[in-house]
Amino acid sequence: MPGRTPEDGAGAPRFVRAVVLAAAVLLYVLVTGLELGTSQPSHVPSVLVAIPALVALAFGPPAIIGAAVVVAATRWAFLAVEPGRFGAAAGTSAAALAVAAVACFAVSRRRRAAARLVEVTSVAETAQRALLRPPPDAVGPIRIAASYRAAAQFARIGGDVYAVADTGFGLRVLIGDVRGKGLEAVATGAVVLGCFHETAFDHPTLEGLAGRLELSLRRYLDDAEGFVTALLVDIAPDGRLRALSCGHPPPLLLRGADALDVPVAPGLPLGLGNLPPAAGPSPAPVDVRLRQGDTVLLYTDGITEARDAAGAFYPLAERLRAHPGRPAPADLLDWLQEDARAHAGGLTHDDAALLALTWT
Repeated sequence: MPGRTPEDGAGAPRFVRAVVLAAAVLLYVLVTGLELGTSQPSHVPSVLVAIPALVALAFGPPAIIGAAVVVAATRWAFLAVEPGRFGAAAGTSAAALAVAAVACFAVSRRRRAAARLVEVTSVAETAQRALLRPPPDAVGPIRIAASYRAAAQFARIGGDVYAVADTGFGLRVLIGDVRGKGLEAVATGAVVLGCFHETAFDHPTLEGLAGRLELSLRRYLDDAEGFVTALLVDIAPDGRLRALSCGHPPPLLLRGADALDVPVAPGLPLGLGNLPPAAGPSPAPVDVRLRQGDTVLLYTDGITEARDAAGAFYPLAERLRAHPGRPAPADLLDWLQEDARAHAGGLTHDDAALLALTWT
């Protein structure tokens, strides 16, 4: 949340704080018990200097300084059973205060880094909301859900894009994957999204919409090898679905317990429209009539290219067929993201975007 400030110890969870406190108290009790239980001078009290460092694992400077003061006071109190060891008491006290000073400095640095991370994350979340506008929960008889997982740690946005527009021609949907990574990919994706939101209402055909996206992107791209794979989907008010692929995987139709590829009209990725067309006529798009309960799933290759330890890709259609029942769109996408992440052993190397459209 914007303006959020980390707690002492960089916001350590309560459980961690309780464990650290219990460990510090236990160490203190053990050392004092050993010292009071022996009649011979020993170096056991010097172990107390570890307590401020231990407290620093989950607490801030006030608790660290307090622990150092307790250690120093306890060491001087041990003179009652070890008379004359003023040098040892002074050395242990100085060491405890030095450890506390270093620990306070480290915790302060850690808290500043945590605060910067919170600020950067807040900016990233704002950017994501501006670029990847959250789709409405429903448009007419269509329930909608979207999910995005960025590959970079702490990132909220990457090179995958999606958009939904409720137009006079029907529900228009875009999902795409920008070549490359980093801020350049985000900027390229913003061009595609801006053009889609502007022109999705003007072109009666997906081919015309794709041509307009191609024109805008070629005006923007400086890299001759830059491109964006994209999938455009149109769902008419009567449930008729058409899809156009610009180098992007086709959507899946979840009908009953099955997961089927939706027939699409293939095309070149956006940004490569100046390449010569393939020989022979292009296949005409095929209409698909949605039935009640059907779900159309759009995805990027961050899902299908997730690999396990043996190098096997995530079997999206197979996993969907094995999934019991057909949950709500948002629950389905949450399960898919977690399932793909578990398949890859928790390691993600590419952004993953998902859109689910359920005809009710």
